[in-house]
Amino acid sequence: MSTTLDIHIYTDPDFRQSKDFADQRVLDILGEFEGLGSRITLSFSHDETALNAALADAEVLILVGKLDIADVAARAPRLRWIHITSAGVDRIPLDRLPAEVLVTNAKGNHEVRAREFSMTALLMLNNRLPDFVTQQREKHWAQTAIEPIDGKTVVILGMGALGSAAAEAAKRLNLRVIGISRSGRDHALADVSLPQSRLKEALAGADFLLITLPLTADTRDIVGEAELAAMPARAGVINIGRGPVLDVAALAKRLEAGQLRGAVLDVFPEEPLAADSPYWTTRNLIVTPHSGLYDADYVPRCLRFFFANVERYLDDRPLENRVDTSLGY
Repeated sequence: MSTTLDIHIYTDPDFRQSKDFADQRVLDILGEFEGLGSRITLSFSHDETALNAALADAEVLILVGKLDIADVAARAPRLRWIHITSAGVDRIPLDRLPAEVLVTNAKGNHEVRAREFSMTALLMLNNRLPDFVTQQREKHWAQTAIEPIDGKTVVILGMGALGSAAAEAAKRLNLRVIGISRSGRDHALADVSLPQSRLKEALAGADFLLITLPLTADTRDIVGEAELAAMPARAGVINIGRGPVLDVAALAKRLEAGQLRGAVLDVFPEEPLAADSPYWTTRNLIVTPHSGLYDADYVPRCLRFFFANVERYLDDRPLENRVDTSLGY
């Protein structure tokens, strides 16, 4: 049996960021950690055939992309830790993992971009950019008076790392922040903190809804027709969390009817959008291709975080970014 820690990195070839996690790039980042390379054995795979061969010895699995690991106990009897290179962990069936397998994620690695993109999207909505993009497509000129964003209200759905970063952006714009979380616990950056059960109540006074939630059984379609109907017509919607959290069809219907001012969506239930998707041409909807939180330094930052966690693991120290598999985040 190996005296080093066996770590296997599986890169889903269909994952949008697969090329960014090139084997040599991983090795280059590992080289920054003095002495760590002699304590671990790294292996790589890019298809499930090679993965199956490697799992027999792996104690740690880094997952870049999506993988059905329902039978992981049989395929990987030595596995004790899975690290997922995204903040969301909905790409693996958490409820089917053996109890002894720890799961960590990349939560916190998106905060800079979350602040920047949230501020950008809020300003786009306030400055009527979705309207103007639609008008440009229709070759229609309609000069419009625009009110300042100062003092308006944003409801942030999800007050974890992404939500906190979004709240920082909102505060820089002098917005009133209503933070919605599962527990409703007070948050330092929220003027008002409420539980998810009071979401519709909060939306009634919202100028903006900014969604940052992960995808779990409890959050799927949490923003549907009833929640959107609770919002005033002046309001706009932003989603930088997970696509299936929002009923996009219901949103598109209200946008087409002029019952909401606009939307900026960076995520969708099915990605990439099909060429014939109606959302490409939905009125007052700006589509961004799941790029809002991704930056050039993300992969090196993510890998450095992982290898720092490997050092903690080898030294029997607590891992950072432990996922509660019962909650899904």
